[in-house]
Amino acid sequence: LNDMCGIDVRVKWPNDLLVDERKICGMLSELEAEADRVAFINIGIGLNVNNDPSTIEPAATSLKTLLGRNLSKKEILSRYLDLFETQMQSAAYDDVIEQWKQHTVTLNRHVRVVTTRDVFTGKAVDVDDTGALVLKCSDGSIKTIHYGDCFHQSR
Repeated sequence: LNDMCGIDVRVKWPNDLLVDERKICGMLSELEAEADRVAFINIGIGLNVNNDPSTIEPAATSLKTLLGRNLSKKEILSRYLDLFETQMQSAAYDDVIEQWKQHTVTLNRHVRVVTTRDVFTGKAVDVDDTGALVLKCSDGSIKTIHYGDCFHQSR
């Protein structure tokens, strides 16, 4: 999206894409692997292209809203799949987290993370090599959070 549309899309941990703090895309993925053999990967992506999500969710936006024109969903999907295939064939998995960090808006911010059991607040200081968020809590303790809904806090 950054290259294709010339917009500054950033990643919010764990699975949202934002433009100017407004959600443009959400992703969910599931992977099953044994040792170094991947059995399957399921990826679900919801991208706001030619709609106006702000009527339902004021903190959301779309490509049409940002660019002032309709875009070809087929072209976006085709380019995404081509890039995804290239990435998968290169097997350059070791730098995925570093690439993610280059595009994040979550690190070095105060956040609230809600899981099914707990709520954690603190400063997002890192993402470890598994993709877990490393949070420094106000009491100085460090929490590693593997899943949850993350909300950026203003401070």
